[in-house]
Amino acid sequence: MTLDAPHSVHPEMHPCLGLDPSVPWKPSLMSASLIPIRRDMGLYLGDDRTTAHAERWCGSLLYGKPRGARWDRYGIAPKVAGNPAPGCLFDVPISFNNQGRIARVTSERGAILPLMAIVILVLMGAAAMAVDLGWLYYQSLEIQHGADAAALAGVIHEPGQRMQAHVEAIAAAAKNGFDDTSLDTAVSVVDFLDDPAMVEHNGQLRVTVTHRVDTFFLPIFGINDVDIARTALAEYVQPLALGSPESYFGNDPAQGIEQGLWGSIHGTYTRKRDGDRFATLCDAGGSGPACAPNPEARPAVNWGTADAEGGYLYGIEVADGAAGLVVEIFDGHYYKDGTLSTWTGDGSPGGSENIVTWFMLYGPDPTPLDTTDGNELLCSVQYNPRADRESTIPGWDDDWDDFDEADPAILASMWDSMATSSDRQGCAASFDRGPGTYPLRVLIEHTSSEKGKNKYSLRASTTSGPSPQVSGLGDMSIASNVESGGATDFYLARVEERNAGTMLVVELWDPGDISGGNGSDNVQIFDGFGSIPDCDWSATNGDTGTGPCVIVTGNKIFNGHLITIRIPIPDTYTCSGDTCWYRIRYNYPSGNITDSTTWAAYIEGNPVSLIE
Repeated sequence: MTLDAPHSVHPEMHPCLGLDPSVPWKPSLMSASLIPIRRDMGLYLGDDRTTAHAERWCGSLLYGKPRGARWDRYGIAPKVAGNPAPGCLFDVPISFNNQGRIARVTSERGAILPLMAIVILVLMGAAAMAVDLGWLYYQSLEIQHGADAAALAGVIHEPGQRMQAHVEAIAAAAKNGFDDTSLDTAVSVVDFLDDPAMVEHNGQLRVTVTHRVDTFFLPIFGINDVDIARTALAEYVQPLALGSPESYFGNDPAQGIEQGLWGSIHGTYTRKRDGDRFATLCDAGGSGPACAPNPEARPAVNWGTADAEGGYLYGIEVADGAAGLVVEIFDGHYYKDGTLSTWTGDGSPGGSENIVTWFMLYGPDPTPLDTTDGNELLCSVQYNPRADRESTIPGWDDDWDDFDEADPAILASMWDSMATSSDRQGCAASFDRGPGTYPLRVLIEHTSSEKGKNKYSLRASTTSGPSPQVSGLGDMSIASNVESGGATDFYLARVEERNAGTMLVVELWDPGDISGGNGSDNVQIFDGFGSIPDCDWSATNGDTGTGPCVIVTGNKIFNGHLITIRIPIPDTYTCSGDTCWYRIRYNYPSGNITDSTTWAAYIEGNPVSLIE
């Protein structure tokens, strides 16, 4: 330490201060009188507040303070502990109380080192904790993604293929890095039949993935790994079954069964306003490719192959335990003579009428609206057009115009089994592929300038086990041929309990084209219990309505127009069996119902979604 003037130090202090004894001491700079601070310590303070002086005491001294400097910057300089030789430590703080006495004498030199060591340890621990917490958070996201993918992959197989749903869910989890066979991973798959408390209905699937994650720095604190579990609940809203809860779709003349409708599909360039919304390429006017195009058309392509698209789809639901599936088609050919107008009367609007109709059966599919996603084509039948029935069906009489007049044996012969049909293009030896929905696609080849309307019926059976069900999928083109006027009910769509709290959307294309109709004719929607629900509806002709679902359709006011109907399904909705079927009533007391139309029904929203 170097003391600048006007500091003064007594020569006795030199050994402690380490000053040169040859430096002269200037008493003139010392105060004449000293004020005692601690007489028992021999410490004094100059009364002029310019100089501090102290006598040696226990190896300590009080050294001088410059004028105007703070007193707490100067103080006692003790001997170094354990050093027998006199020693001094300078700039050791000293404080004075308000009586001028020394309040405390402390030394803080070196105290920052242990403090910094503690701070560094804390910061390192916090950094290590942050690294591990970030890692665990990232892993939790990955586990959640694995559970989501597994639930979505499996749920599309519910409820018809439960075992497949479990297999696909576990496989999807493994593809995302969470293998159920690994010692550090467990995958749990639960559907409605497994645990109704965890899953609300048979269209849901819950998957829980539990994975053990190793840590990086937490082992210092004894945490070597952490088990993280994440769950996902997926829901699949299947396409609604349309048109029939039976093992047949359409009338069955051989058994005298009348559903009041036929399956129907129109030729390539038949006008859309004639009733077929999707199969025809023409919106209106013209003939052939020059017509105004139908913006909703589904062009038929790749017929006779697994990649075929276009036309309409039907679903054949085969239950678990059923075997020996048989699929039959009634009157699959298009007949140019257009006979049997009240039966399968194939319309003949002119043109080439070279209508070639294909029926293609696929193996069970959890997503039956898409048959190009790897489906097995079980059988395809190609029906070429025929001039008339009388020359091609032995014993046929063109004078027949009613079921009661026809020969039942001849009608029965018109049912053609796909597996043995002379028109088949290739079929598997057996159609049995387990339970599920077997899609059946019907389309007309889009070539040349065909016009016409082919009508048909479908039925399915099994040699053992429960009977299958045949229905339209998503939408259906039909011909409703009922001779007598009045009210005729048709099955519209099956709405199950799991659809409670959702919105049923019904679309009717070109409804109400009947012979002899008037302004009082109407269409009504009924639930499965016979009640007319409230609905909101709007049509492309500008008409709208709300309230009880009764829509006046007389005088063909919706010819070439679409009616969209929205029906809320109550949260408390329950049903079973036939009561799950919503119905549509054609209330046409003034004329015969000979209407070609296209119906669609679906539950609003994404069909496959995560709800948890």
